Amino acid sequence: MTMDQARRSGTTVPALPSRRHPIRPGEAIPGAPNPGAPNPGAPNPGEPAQPDLRAELAELAELNDLVSSEPTQARTRAAELEQRAHTLGARDIVAGALLVRAESHQRTGELTTAVALISRATDLAAPLTGEHLVRACLLTGFVYNDLGDEATSLQHVMDAIGAFTDDVPPRLRARVLNKAADLVSDLGSWSDAMLWYSRAEEVARGDARLHLMVANNRAYNALLNGKTDDALASVKILHDLSARYGHPLDAASLDTVARIHLMAGDLPRAAEVALQAVAVLGTMPFKSADVRPYYLLTVAVTQRAQGHLRRAADTLAQARRACIEEGYTRVKNEILREQAELSAALGDHRAAFELLSAYVEADQQLRSSQREAQAQIRQALYETQTAREEAARYREEARRDPLTGLRNRLYVTERLSELLHDDDTEITLALLDLDHFKSVNDRFSHEAGDRVLQQIARMLEAAAPDDGSFAARFGGEELLLVLLTHQAAPLVEELRLAVEQHDWNDITPGRGITLSAGLTTRRPGDTADDLLARADRQLYIAKSRGRNRISA
Repeated sequence: MTMDQARRSGTTVPALPSRRHPIRPGEAIPGAPNPGAPNPGAPNPGEPAQPDLRAELAELAELNDLVSSEPTQARTRAAELEQRAHTLGARDIVAGALLVRAESHQRTGELTTAVALISRATDLAAPLTGEHLVRACLLTGFVYNDLGDEATSLQHVMDAIGAFTDDVPPRLRARVLNKAADLVSDLGSWSDAMLWYSRAEEVARGDARLHLMVANNRAYNALLNGKTDDALASVKILHDLSARYGHPLDAASLDTVARIHLMAGDLPRAAEVALQAVAVLGTMPFKSADVRPYYLLTVAVTQRAQGHLRRAADTLAQARRACIEEGYTRVKNEILREQAELSAALGDHRAAFELLSAYVEADQQLRSSQREAQAQIRQALYETQTAREEAARYREEARRDPLTGLRNRLYVTERLSELLHDDDTEITLALLDLDHFKSVNDRFSHEAGDRVLQQIARMLEAAAPDDGSFAARFGGEELLLVLLTHQAAPLVEELRLAVEQHDWNDITPGRGITLSAGLTTRRPGDTADDLLARADRQLYIAKSRGRNRISA
C-alpha cells in the first residue's frame, strides 16, 4: 500500500494524455540551483519596513511536513496561523496555510472542502508562484486521482513539475516526482514509471521517511502491475533502506511487503509480515481512511491461502467490525468478496452465493453514491481557475452515460426543449427497450449485460443520421433515438432487424437479443414531456403485442 495516499484505486487507463508541460524523465527539471539569480526576497531600500515573519514561515514549513502524518492537528494549527498571518498582512503565508488545510481535508476524504480551500488560496495570492503553485497543482492532482481521473491528475502533477523553482523544497519535489511515477504506472507505462521513481529517489536520498515512501510506492505499483521480480527486488530495497537509515518499516510498507510475498507464493512469510503490519498500525498516531480493515483483510487472505480457514473467518469478522466502528465504507465490499471466497473454500456454497450477491448489490450502491459525491466535488472544482478552463469538458461528461457513452436524460431534456423552439423542425422519438433484458443479467452476469448495452449503443449511434439526430440512454435497458428525418420509421425497423440478426454468441451464447420500440412524431404545441409520454405508450403497446416489434 502507498504511504503518500491512503489506498489508491489502481485503475488503469490505456494511454498517456498530452501534457501541458511535456517534461520527460531524462530531461532537466525546472528549478535547478542558479547562484547568479536575484533573490526575490531581498529587501528594497525604497520600500517600508516589513514585519518579521520568520516565526510564521518556520511554522508553515513545519505544518507542510506535519500534514501527511497528522492531518487533523495540522489543520487546527494552520487555521490559527492563517489568522495571525492575516493580521500581519502576510497574504503569502495565508495562502500557504490555506493549502495546508486543503491537504488535510483531502487526506481525510473531504474533497469538496479541499477544493474550496485551494480555490481560496489561488484567489488570494493570484497568481500563485513557486512553492505555493507547486502545492496547489499537486493537491489538485490528488483530488482528480481520488475521483478516479488519473489522466487529468497527471496533467496537474506535470504542471507542478513545470512550476519547480529554486525555493521549492526537496521534500516537496520528491513528493511531486513520486506522484508522477504513481500516475504513469496507473496509466500503463511501467518502464516510464521506473524512471520517474528513480528521479524521486535521487531527490529523496538522505530523508529516511521520504526515501522509504518512494521505495514503497515503487514496490506497491510493481505489485499492482503483476511484476513479481520487480516487486521482490523492491522488497529487498525497502529492507536495505530501513537498515541503512535505522528506520523500521511502517504499517503501509509492511502491508505492501506482505502482499508481494503472497503474490510470489511465500505464504508463511506473507502471513508473518501481514500480522506485523496490523501490530505496527496500532502504534501510529494517525490512520488513513481505511487502512486497518485493509491490513486485516491482507491477514485474512494469507490465512485462507494457507488453509487456516476458521482463523481467516475470525480475522474477516475483525475487519468487518473495524469498518462499522470507525465508519469506513470503502473496504466493506472487499471484505464481502473475501468472505464469499472463504465460504466457498469451507464448502458452504449457499453462503458463498449469498455473500457474492450481497457484494454485487453493495458494489452497485457504492458506485452510485460515489457518482453522486463525484458530481458534487466536480461542481466545487468548477469554482477553481483550473476547473473553469475545463468547464466545457465537465458539461459534456455530465450529459453522457458513463457505461455506453450515449447522451443521457439531462441532455435529452435540454436538447429536446431547444429543438421544440423551432416550429419547422420535424422530430420523431423512438423509445426502445431490450426485451427480457433482466434474464441476460441473471443468466450470464451483469458484465455480459453491460457488454450488450455497449454493443446496442454502438448500433444506435451508427443508425442515427448526421443531421442533428442523436441516441441516448434513459436508464437501465431503456434507450432513445431522437430523429430529425422523414424516414424515421424505416430507420428504426432496420435497427430492430440489425439487433435481431446480430451474432450475440460471444456475449450471450445461445441467446439472441431483440428490442421493442415505440415511435411518435411531433405535433403542434408538443412539449418534451408530451413526446416522451406518447412514445412510452407506443412502447407499451409494442411489448404487449409480443415484443420484438415497433408500434407507431
